[in-house]
Amino acid sequence: MRIQRIILILIIAFTSNTALGQATDSLKNALLEKIKSSELFKGDIYDLKGKELPKFELNLINGQKLNSESLKGKPTIINFWFSNCAPCIEEMPLLNKIKSEFVNDVNFISITFQSQNEVNEFLKTNEFDFTHVIESKEYIKNLGFFAYPKTLILDKSLIITEIEKSIPKDIENEDQNKVEFIARISNQLTELKKR
Repeated sequence: MRIQRIILILIIAFTSNTALGQATDSLKNALLEKIKSSELFKGDIYDLKGKELPKFELNLINGQKLNSESLKGKPTIINFWFSNCAPCIEEMPLLNKIKSEFVNDVNFISITFQSQNEVNEFLKTNEFDFTHVIESKEYIKNLGFFAYPKTLILDKSLIITEIEKSIPKDIENEDQNKVEFIARISNQLTELKKR
C-alpha cells in the first residue's frame, strides 16, 4: 500500500508540472505507461466497451443479492457512485428523470463500495431512484481504474454499448450539458429497446 501511495504522488507530481518542476513529456508518458501496466491498475473500464459485463452476484441494500444474469432481457444502466462524490450527486436528478421515462423497459442499477448504513443515510436526504448494490469494492476494483461517476449502458445481453463520464464542468453551458446528457442516454436506451 505504501508503494501505491508513492506511485500516486509521483503521478500527480509529474502530470501537474508544478510539484517537482516540469517533467518532460517523454518522462511523463513513460511513467504513466509503467504505472498503467503495473498491478496497481489492472486495466481501464473503457477496455470493457463492446464486451459482456463481468458477471456478479452482489449485495443489495435490502439484504438480498442481485445476480447480473437476472438483468438479461432488458437494456440496463449501471451507475457507479459514492456519497461524497459531488459530480455523482449532481447527475442523480438527471438519472432519475431518465428512469421515469423508461421505468418499465430498462434495469436501473447503482453500484457503490459503501455500506448499507452509509447508503441508507445518504438516501434520507438525496433521491436516487435506482436499485442499490452496496459493498462492491472488489467488483469495482476488478473492473479497472476509473474516476467517479461512471455510467455503463448495456444491451439486453449485457454487452456494454457505452460508458458515460460525468457531466462536463462548464458553467456557461451547464444547462445545455445536462440536456445533452439526458438526450444522449435516452436516445441510446430507445435504440437498445428496439433491438
